[in-house]
Amino acid sequence: MTTELVRESKTKRWCAGAFSVVRKSPATVFLMLVVLIATAAIGGLANGVSDDVLAVVGIDLGDVSAAWWTVLVSAFFATSWLDALLALVVIAVGVGIAERIVGSTRAVTMFLVGQIVSSLALVALTAAGTAGNDSWLSYLGGEYVVGAYGGAAAALGAATASLESLWRHRLRTWLLAFSLMFVFYVGVAQTLQLLLGGVFGLLVGRLVGTGRRHATGKLFARPSLREARFLLATVVGVFAVGPLIAQFTDAFAVGPLSTVSSLMLAGRPDADELHEMCDADAACINLQSVVGVSSVGAVLLSLVPVILLLVCSEGLRRGRRLALWTALVINALIAIVVLGAVVVFLASPDLVGGNLELGFLAVYILPSVLVPAAIALLLFMHRGKFPVISRARAAKKLFRRTAMVGATLIFIYTLMWFVEGNLGRSNLGNLLAQLTHVLIPFPMPFVVVLPQGLVTTIIYGFGGAVLWLAFAVLAYKDLRLYTADSANAKEARTKVRELLQDGGGSLSWMSLWANNVYWFSEDGRNAIGYQVHNGVAVTIAGPFGAVDSQAQATRNFVSHCVEQGLIPCFYSVRSEVGEALDGLHFRALEVAEETLLNIEAMTFKGKEWQNVRTALNRAGKLGIQDHWYSYSAMPPGIRAQLAEISEEWVSEKSLPEMGFTLGGLDELKDAQVLCCVAVDGDGLVHGVTSWLPVYAERDISGWTLDFMRRRQEGFKGVMEFLIASAVTHFKEEVRTISLSGSPLANSGGSETDESGSVIEKVLTMLGNALEPMYGFKSLAAFKSRFQPEHQTLYLLYNDSLALPAIGLAITAAYLPALSARDSAGFLRQITAKGENKPAHD
Repeated sequence: MTTELVRESKTKRWCAGAFSVVRKSPATVFLMLVVLIATAAIGGLANGVSDDVLAVVGIDLGDVSAAWWTVLVSAFFATSWLDALLALVVIAVGVGIAERIVGSTRAVTMFLVGQIVSSLALVALTAAGTAGNDSWLSYLGGEYVVGAYGGAAAALGAATASLESLWRHRLRTWLLAFSLMFVFYVGVAQTLQLLLGGVFGLLVGRLVGTGRRHATGKLFARPSLREARFLLATVVGVFAVGPLIAQFTDAFAVGPLSTVSSLMLAGRPDADELHEMCDADAACINLQSVVGVSSVGAVLLSLVPVILLLVCSEGLRRGRRLALWTALVINALIAIVVLGAVVVFLASPDLVGGNLELGFLAVYILPSVLVPAAIALLLFMHRGKFPVISRARAAKKLFRRTAMVGATLIFIYTLMWFVEGNLGRSNLGNLLAQLTHVLIPFPMPFVVVLPQGLVTTIIYGFGGAVLWLAFAVLAYKDLRLYTADSANAKEARTKVRELLQDGGGSLSWMSLWANNVYWFSEDGRNAIGYQVHNGVAVTIAGPFGAVDSQAQATRNFVSHCVEQGLIPCFYSVRSEVGEALDGLHFRALEVAEETLLNIEAMTFKGKEWQNVRTALNRAGKLGIQDHWYSYSAMPPGIRAQLAEISEEWVSEKSLPEMGFTLGGLDELKDAQVLCCVAVDGDGLVHGVTSWLPVYAERDISGWTLDFMRRRQEGFKGVMEFLIASAVTHFKEEVRTISLSGSPLANSGGSETDESGSVIEKVLTMLGNALEPMYGFKSLAAFKSRFQPEHQTLYLLYNDSLALPAIGLAITAAYLPALSARDSAGFLRQITAKGENKPAHD
């Protein structure tokens, strides 16, 4: 019965999800169904389409006039089930995104127009290439073409004009980068149609826009530093993946760079090549097939250059100088290796002269040299955009370990080369050539005699890949590290303490806590405390220091984050911070409600204060009094009891104490933090609260509640008693005190789009999972007993793509000591039911 209910529930969820897709993207779903039905009707999903049928529904690139309707009709057909799958993906991405941006009518219109225009442009291009005796375009000129590639790309390209600048730049960059990659590395007619459709859509978007508020007449406005890095990272990443695409499509790839895959990815040599490289030695041939260059493992490890370039792409996005020079050197090396292959090719006595060879050289060989060289030159020209250097210790560790691996490989290989008798079969020149192969994970443009012997064969086949894989792993770890600006942490905290007295918010004092780093304005009048996790700079509230320059400091901090390759995220800030960021495309999400008490007029009279009066009266009967200390001034017995109470509270939780905006026992030790302790006549501590100072113009203007603990067997109203005592204690000093915000107890409200809902769901899930252990929501309900005024606290972010990273960063900030065992307990708590035991019960 239970299984049937689960199946029924899954079916309902699936149906609801399918209905939601149809409701949001009806035109996209309709076009996909048309492609499926039309392809099935001509047999494309079963046995493939015959040439006769293809001649009816496909575009004849040699002569389209005989069947002019195919420039549009061809969009709805595919030649096989795999071709149909690719067409569905292209429609889902291109038309699907366009429909969500500009609506169904405009998306479909642009799809149809773009399909027609891209088809006609493709026919004209291949005709011109054929007339000019271009080998590539002449080859394409004899094909029949089907597919919705041009229309889908045009719809997406035109729709980008309606997006805000961040997404407009990124989608246009992706569209052109991926289109060019497929043209260069695959080169079939459909890839050209994809590129032509994309370019047409971008031009339409520039000329006429799409009627939305973000529409702009600029095709590519000058990108910001952050977007320039993103563009360069995309170029490096996309052209790193290109050789893989060419390898997978080797059976039909004809693009100008389709041959470069054999130079970046060391494929298995065929039987004749292996016979020559082994000098006809049968034992060598067998050994190479098992553990050498002809083994499956060696081919898989040849992907390391691609992996390394993808690591560099991520580092470029973060502005890292190490990634810049690594990517530059790799691309330059590829260009040199290809150039060497060209020289060997041209010097070959078997080369037959003629126009065919020159055309082949112009179309296929020169781009293989020029493209990686152009990428290297592009990176060099923009090297100033990548100023973020590695930590000195981390950089030394990276290069020292890589050098040790390389030196070890060279030593063992050279030693075993002699031990295994290679000198008798070869010479020292071959040893040097083999070492070149071991150290550089690219095939050499010259024939290398293979070593003979088990150890040398293994190192020859795997050594270079292992060396560069080790470098890639170490580099990836290095690129994820962040070097704080503050070299002297003690000096920085002293400066922060001074600035806090000039002015700050209710949570600003938390910037002094552990794990925080600091950014200081150039004039030294303002600072922001933050933590870096997963490449995200999560602030502790907003800026502090001189009030008149806090808004500018907020904007300057964003610039600092961009320069350092960090994603800025302002956490638990008031609306004033969002106003200071106006024009920088930041979005706001409610994450908490700060509770403020106007203690100047508070009397605890009236029905709504009944619980508080009861707690005060009961405390009086039990002889419990409030005692105020700094932690250092507490009697040793009181401190010992606080440690006992805190340890008891922590031991009940399945996770370690949280940090970030939640202080623990260590945070009480600050000399300027006040503690209110409830002690009875026998000296027994029933509960404790701590209060953080809030300054304005070097005078205390308020206090913020932080630490809350009560003895498990203490009297139940101790928290009401302690807060009421704080009201009385502070009334003569300040007008307002803050009970702080309850983290992760509130989300939503200000974000209505889907990007906002992503981070909202992450925070909600985190809050719900921690609720049984920390009681944030019940804590918020408890604070409402004091009739507070509410001040909304926000999370501000400006990059929707970074929402998952932001969610993980906030989790890491609150749970910095989360071990693998704690993580397992946390996951269990997500699904398990637990009793809520907040500190104030």
